[in-house]
Amino acid sequence: MRHRITALCGAVVAGAVSSAVPFAAPASADERGFSVRVSTPGEFRAGGDAGTVTAVVTSENRRCRKVRFVLLMRTRIDPGQARVVRVEETGPFATTNETQGNTTTFVDNELDPGTSCRGRTVTGRWQVAFGGPDGGDVRFEVQAFDERNTLLSAGGAITPVEGGREAEPSPTPTREPEPDEEETEEAAPVEADAEETRPPLAAQTEETDAALIANETSLLGPGLVAGGICVFLGVMILLRLRTRTRQAVIAEQTTPTGFYSMPRSR
Repeated sequence: MRHRITALCGAVVAGAVSSAVPFAAPASADERGFSVRVSTPGEFRAGGDAGTVTAVVTSENRRCRKVRFVLLMRTRIDPGQARVVRVEETGPFATTNETQGNTTTFVDNELDPGTSCRGRTVTGRWQVAFGGPDGGDVRFEVQAFDERNTLLSAGGAITPVEGGREAEPSPTPTREPEPDEEETEEAAPVEADAEETRPPLAAQTEETDAALIANETSLLGPGLVAGGICVFLGVMILLRLRTRTRQAVIAEQTTPTGFYSMPRSR
């Protein structure tokens, strides 16, 4: 059985290499009434999730046939970046693969569980993913063989793969210091040295002046308050003396109006 699959795989690869038929058109079928329709995702992304490649076999033939699928994948992308898994409803489906040049062939080890009859379709599915970082176009061709390895029909589709290469970051330009900045940087250490070499007497004088200014500032507030209180008391005393003086003047200027009794005669 394995020898038959290997022989079929070799025959398919040889036929694909020698065939001059354009890829978009299905290969000539050995049996009339069969067709294969292939559908793929809009695009694949390198390093992204897997997409599903689907092939549907339809038949207008009265005779029912079992089907074996063969997938041919043509691309300039490194085959080691591609991951292809044939799947059925029950899970992965075993295949044998072989790579020659830009073409990798995947042949089903067993016949598909479905049967191709008039009004009944057989579907093959492949989960395809690309690890990247390269991108490019990928051409998928699906061929359907019967149990006698007779080619029934074929179909294909082309899908782009978006590469995952990232642009290298451009080096950050270094800014040269302007002349003013260089002079400032050179002058700063000189000022620091001047402060360090200042004589101790000058430093003590500055500290004494600062202490005197602080003391004067601290005594200024209480002095202003005491002065204000003295001025207020002086004004009150002056007002009180003026009031008493006016009362005395008024008393002297007033004419006595009292009546005196005459003395009695003896």
